[in-house]
Amino acid sequence: MKKITLLFLLLAQFTFAQSPENQAVEKVITRFFDALSVANIPQMKAEVSDGFILLENGEIWTIDTLASKISRPKPEGYLRLNSFEFLETKIDKNRAWVYYKNKAEITSKTRNLTIKWLESAILRKEKGRWRMELMHSTPMK
Repeated sequence: MKKITLLFLLLAQFTFAQSPENQAVEKVITRFFDALSVANIPQMKAEVSDGFILLENGEIWTIDTLASKISRPKPEGYLRLNSFEFLETKIDKNRAWVYYKNKAEITSKTRNLTIKWLESAILRKEKGRWRMELMHSTPMK
């Protein structure tokens, strides 16, 4: 009985293991938000394709729109930490789509805030590197 249980545990581990390509897609999302958290515009732009579009709060934003929004002055002690729960990542040749839960914990000397979104992104592989073409963000309650 113990051998059967061990076999099932091993099979489950391999079944849920992420492929390297799926991990590469998800790392684009992570790197993008790491750059966004510290307003590193060049790094954000490195993770998106030309013509990137963000659907945010019922508006259509470009990477320059987003850069403008996050470049505003921040309160003293500002820190944003993102965490992700990737729900599904699919790849078909040079296209990928992913949906995930994004949680940002934002702190400063005067305020603590947690914001959650359900987001999706479409990526395209360009010259061997995944880049985001489209992201859609929906606030969660």
